[in-house]
Amino acid sequence: MRRSPPLTLLLVYSLLLSLAGASLPLPSARAAVGTPARRGDDARTGKLSNLLRSRARQARRGEGARTRVILNLSDESAAGEARAMLQGAGASVRQELNELGVMVADVPVERLEELAARDEVSWLSEDAEVRTLATKTDNTSHLEVTTGASNVLPADVTDGGAGNGVGIAFLDSGISRPDAAEFAGYKLESTGGLLGGGGLLGTGLISTPTRTPYNRIAQEVDFTGEGTKLDNYGHGTHAAGVAAGTGQASEDYAAAHAGTPTYGGIAPMANLVSVRVLNSQGVGTVSGVIAGINWVIQNKTTYKIRVMNLSLGTSITQSYKTDPLCQAVGRAVDAGIVVVVAAGNLGKDNNGRTIYGGILSPANSPKVITVGATNTQETAGRSDDTVTSYSSRGPTLVDGLVKPDLVAPGNRIGAAESSVTSPTASNSYSTSGGGLLGGLVLGNSATTTPDATGTYRIWSGTSFAAPAVAGTVALMLEANPSLTPRLVKALVMRTAQRLPYYETSVMTGSMSSFERVITEGAGELNANAAVALARAVRKDADRARVGENLITNTKITYATVPGITSPIGGQAVPLNNGVVWVDGVAFNSRMQLTNCYQLADGQTISGGFAVADGYMNANGSYVLSNGIVVASGIVVASGIVVASGIVVASGIVVASGIVVASDYVLADGQLPSGASSGLSFDNEAIWASNLVDPATVDIRPDRVILLGEDAVPVGVARLSHNSPLYPRP
Repeated sequence: MRRSPPLTLLLVYSLLLSLAGASLPLPSARAAVGTPARRGDDARTGKLSNLLRSRARQARRGEGARTRVILNLSDESAAGEARAMLQGAGASVRQELNELGVMVADVPVERLEELAARDEVSWLSEDAEVRTLATKTDNTSHLEVTTGASNVLPADVTDGGAGNGVGIAFLDSGISRPDAAEFAGYKLESTGGLLGGGGLLGTGLISTPTRTPYNRIAQEVDFTGEGTKLDNYGHGTHAAGVAAGTGQASEDYAAAHAGTPTYGGIAPMANLVSVRVLNSQGVGTVSGVIAGINWVIQNKTTYKIRVMNLSLGTSITQSYKTDPLCQAVGRAVDAGIVVVVAAGNLGKDNNGRTIYGGILSPANSPKVITVGATNTQETAGRSDDTVTSYSSRGPTLVDGLVKPDLVAPGNRIGAAESSVTSPTASNSYSTSGGGLLGGLVLGNSATTTPDATGTYRIWSGTSFAAPAVAGTVALMLEANPSLTPRLVKALVMRTAQRLPYYETSVMTGSMSSFERVITEGAGELNANAAVALARAVRKDADRARVGENLITNTKITYATVPGITSPIGGQAVPLNNGVVWVDGVAFNSRMQLTNCYQLADGQTISGGFAVADGYMNANGSYVLSNGIVVASGIVVASGIVVASGIVVASGIVVASGIVVASDYVLADGQLPSGASSGLSFDNEAIWASNLVDPATVDIRPDRVILLGEDAVPVGVARLSHNSPLYPRP
């Protein structure tokens, strides 16, 4: 297993190479053609930037160093000749911008001057993102970088810190590993040896540890009635790859082909349990899913299942309080399993217009973590990220709850392809070592290594945003096994980053605070901060009582948790996203457990979450959406009076008439009477005329799968106010 140090800046162009294909690209060699190179110093160096010229003249023959360049063509019609010329020089063309007469290529440094002398080239300049392969290859995947997981994954994932030993159950179409390496785990084993306590013959004089691979797919069960455990549809394997694939085949390929993207998952050492509830056509039944959930609850101890991922859903036909699917996932949460569910892909109609109420069941359960999808624009930084147009928005039908809870990368995500369709799939192993020296002296038998022969697919949908969160939860639970499902949900929401696009939209008035929350929830997944906060929480968090703090180290506060503000993709991440209370956790400086949250009008909510339309700085000042700082040096939710009449503490009271109080948004909260909180309905004008009518969507009651962005509903009607599915307080 090779895991290189984390990237801080993704090579953008490298990701574009294989977005349209289902498999890793295979290069082809072509002879160089075109106009012969001109000689002479002026011709050779006049079309190079100073940096490239300097690097070219310092390069050593055979060193193998490469750099990414932007090549301007002297004639747009010369693209074919230029491509052949580059390939003949050992370069790899990454992108062709035909309208601009530009090519982007990885070029051997030693041949820069030769290429600049060609008539087809008018100028060669360095790309802003340059890397050299002379000493090492950084194979961190785009998903790992843009979620912040690369900041916490260790250099050697076999030593722990990558979700090791945490079980994730996937209720999906199955998991069929494309090769022996994609879902392989590794454990250290030591063989005998005279000096290690063993005998002399056959066990060696010296005992040495070896890494032994094992299959991390701990169990496979089928509830479809098809009598197979294979993933004939491919959906489940891809989802599992997002959460926990090693990406080894792509890393091996990238080591030999500079700039090729890699597809490692979030928690590449987590164990997987395949619960097949979708058949070979990607269709299942609600009863089959419920049976699968029941099996997971029964076997959670045997397979150490702490997380359940459901990248599937069906139309809402009733309240979550009576929906059997919602009740089933609720029981799983009560059993101590963190349940992560994809929100759905009903965010727009076939005319591209935003629609609301598209959250599917069981994503409408207030107990689960509901995940929408973002488009990273194929960049590592978060400044340009937006929620995909197809990602389902709230409020939920019937109950009017605010969903999703957060969003995660889900657009054009590369991950493992099922062995059923992978053209190179081969679950084979290679052996090395052993022999006289290895057997008699070192006590080693032959070393077994899983072969990485699989391929990868690029898919989109909230189906693949959810497992990014599931993988993050595995990292959190490994870091702190005492976390309960409600604490995990609180931490992952608190650390999510509000997307700058929507912050600006609220500030300028082009979007209301409520629209922002039913679009992005608490914000975009920040795996780095979530794991850092999980580590800082007390290691007996499951025993914490109301009134006690979750951070008990007197030298640490929420704002000073080590690593919590680490940059992602080279960009700073704000400390706080405005979430002030989630399922009983009040986010003061040490995170206090409470019974409830009291509003200005005296109403009290005992579940869900509350967010303020702003964020807290590291110094404790609170910044509203309009940029006004409420108070300098004051910590929100610490029991200190923030402004006239506003006190935030255990039991939390927010006075009316104050600007902060008017900016509060509540989500999937429950009043003591059992009724939903009224805030969704205070904003009814926003969504009332634009709710999706599920009867016009091609999702039958037995269809429980979320398709990608291509599955845009056609001819979607809007829900009538008289419909029994219309949300009501």
